[in-house]
Amino acid sequence: MAAAVLGLRGSGGFSTSERPKNFRQMIMLLFPNGDAPLTAILSMLRSQETDDPEFSWFEKGLPVQRGIIIGADEADTSLSPAIGDIVAAADTTVEIALSVLPDGGSNFDTSWLKVGHLLYNEVTEEVFLIIQKNAEGGDDYIIVSRDVGNKFASNPAVTGNATTGDGLSIVGSGFPEGAPIGAAIAYQPARLKNFTQIFRTPLFLTRTARKTKLRWDRTGAWLEARREALQIHGLELERAFMFGERTEFTTAFTGTGSGPPLELIPSSEQVLRTTRGLINWLPAINDTTTVVSIHQDIGLAATFNGLLTEKAFEDWLEILFRNGSSTKLGFIGSTALNVLNRMAKNKMVLQAVPTDRTYGMALMEFITPFGTLLLKNHPLMSANPTWRKDIMAIDTDKLTYRYIDDTRFLVNRQSPGDDASKDEYLTEAGLEAHFSGTTSEGGGAGELPAIVTTAAHGRLRGIADYGG
Repeated sequence: MAAAVLGLRGSGGFSTSERPKNFRQMIMLLFPNGDAPLTAILSMLRSQETDDPEFSWFEKGLPVQRGIIIGADEADTSLSPAIGDIVAAADTTVEIALSVLPDGGSNFDTSWLKVGHLLYNEVTEEVFLIIQKNAEGGDDYIIVSRDVGNKFASNPAVTGNATTGDGLSIVGSGFPEGAPIGAAIAYQPARLKNFTQIFRTPLFLTRTARKTKLRWDRTGAWLEARREALQIHGLELERAFMFGERTEFTTAFTGTGSGPPLELIPSSEQVLRTTRGLINWLPAINDTTTVVSIHQDIGLAATFNGLLTEKAFEDWLEILFRNGSSTKLGFIGSTALNVLNRMAKNKMVLQAVPTDRTYGMALMEFITPFGTLLLKNHPLMSANPTWRKDIMAIDTDKLTYRYIDDTRFLVNRQSPGDDASKDEYLTEAGLEAHFSGTTSEGGGAGELPAIVTTAAHGRLRGIADYGG
């Protein structure tokens, strides 16, 4: 049977003829329900080596062919309408000027439009024809011919507003017979980047300690220390891939305490890099409005005050499954899981998934009208008083593990002559997260119009109780 989590390789488990090919897969085999499920899952997803600690990728979603009217003017088409200008209902002017804001773009950006485009007013259902593009007064705008098809006996109002203006969608283009070729519009992909981070977990035993028999462990102190170090290494990878942030330290630290300083002090020859995790790839968190977004804080928003309602959860699910796969994996803390369990008793279906479909991971299947959310009770989240109230939903098919050195076990790192052994697990890797909803890090105006990709991952934070 195929694996339940989209993006996972293989048939759902390690067969008798298959063994873990690296230490990350060993984490999956040894601790499928342990403290680092994301790191375990990443071992079964796409991996790609990088030859530079800064790695980039490009994303291209649907072209921007929608925006809103931020200003409209019927009296003077020689200047761009100011934000908030409107055209009153029943105005008889045939040609009017419009300032627009494309979805994901900037005010007065008309690079996504061309002469000949037909625009559908989503509020009034009026159709406009773009007859000219202008750049007078410092801001770009368009001039349109109104009421294509003479649908209206009296022209409806055209509302311009920076947030609530009439929506516009391109509904094709129209040109006269024998007309010359129209303007071309090319969309550039969004460029994103991340860094690899060096993770090191050493283990140290004296020669005497390695030879000492332990009553509680017949395998010996070294094997137990090695197993424990691998587990700790996995935990640190896990938290970095979930909560880490991207940066480069390129100047020396100036600690003033009496203790020893950080050994790896950045200098002209050294750089300390950290990798960005899933949380920091998501769009900015929403903690104020009553409208649920894909990255929503239920705890801080006064409207919810920590109470997750069925409506709010369904609204979030609808946004989560708009893009990406129809099956997603949700890491969840114990408090949030308890709330969802109570909610499921009312309307939804929450059931266990056979572990032979999920590489031994204990998952619960939450069936919704929009898609299937596979829930995994995350031990690190449940153990933390803040994180235990969260749900982090990921589209596993949109993640790639990038590495310079995959997890390795290096022996004999001690100094010559030491009566002891020092070994370590070392990983230099980072996370590539596609379709996170993050703004392009491209080169500016020369790359416009860049397509801002929509988010395929989401998060609900601060779920304290069931709100009905």
